[in-house]
Amino acid sequence: MEFQRPNYDQLWKDVITELFEEFLLFFSPELFELADFTIPPQFLEQELQTILPESESSQRVADKLVQLQLKNGDNQWVYVHIEVQGDYKKIFPKRMFQSFYRIMDLYDEQIYALALFTSDDAKYNADQYNYEFLGTELTYRYHTYRIASQSESTLLKSQNPFALAVLAGLYVIKSKKNVDRKYQYKRKLMRLLLQDKMISKEMKREYIQKLFVFIDHVLRLPEETEWRLVNDLKPIIQKEAVQMGLSMKDTFLAKYYMNEGEKKGKIEGKIEIAVRLMEKGYCVEDAADITGLSIEEIKRIKDRK
Repeated sequence: MEFQRPNYDQLWKDVITELFEEFLLFFSPELFELADFTIPPQFLEQELQTILPESESSQRVADKLVQLQLKNGDNQWVYVHIEVQGDYKKIFPKRMFQSFYRIMDLYDEQIYALALFTSDDAKYNADQYNYEFLGTELTYRYHTYRIASQSESTLLKSQNPFALAVLAGLYVIKSKKNVDRKYQYKRKLMRLLLQDKMISKEMKREYIQKLFVFIDHVLRLPEETEWRLVNDLKPIIQKEAVQMGLSMKDTFLAKYYMNEGEKKGKIEGKIEIAVRLMEKGYCVEDAADITGLSIEEIKRIKDRK
């Protein structure tokens, strides 16, 4: 089966949406303290698509625009640009500025802007846009975060669950096309998540669920390697995941358990046929030949009757 490259843009967009409070606390503790999360944030991606030029909107699907309510009653706009592969090159700072002034022009609100670099190329890590022409000057600065520059040990010490998402992004960069290394990283993250070695026990189960799905997809392995990982983690999954009530939906594990269920169903069906054959007087050898079960299995079935 051909290996499909994960849709990193959509994966990052989804995990930021689903863990937005943790995301904001991780990247801007100051803004987090000002926000009133009793009023749910409004995600305005549709409005963002109308702000961007038509030629850019399809390339900026991972960008996020969020409206926050502050504790003092004011609104706060959060613009997050997710730069996955450095596609914008030298004009990236200009595009950040263009997004800023278009949002401000349309909504006239305060804006917190962040560029999240998930690739390993330092050339696109600019944190400001500069314009100068015959004495007319402009400097626009925005927040940047480059995953490739982060410390693995620091991320492992964090109690913020979003650190696991960042760590998964770091492992994507470190492993690249090295399947064995990616296997080890994914195994490590799954064990951290399921065995509660990193995340506080007060963390909501649904957050673990969302990180579980994100890690599974962002560190996607070839199918045969995924089978090996599932078998490796099977004791932990059966103990920890079941106790937490985690759903395997939307993960490779769902495919594994579906396959196991199909196998179990086929075996049970064969056993039922073997029982009927022997009730009709078929010998052990004939029952084995018809069902595909071994002679020893047929004998055990016969002994249980």
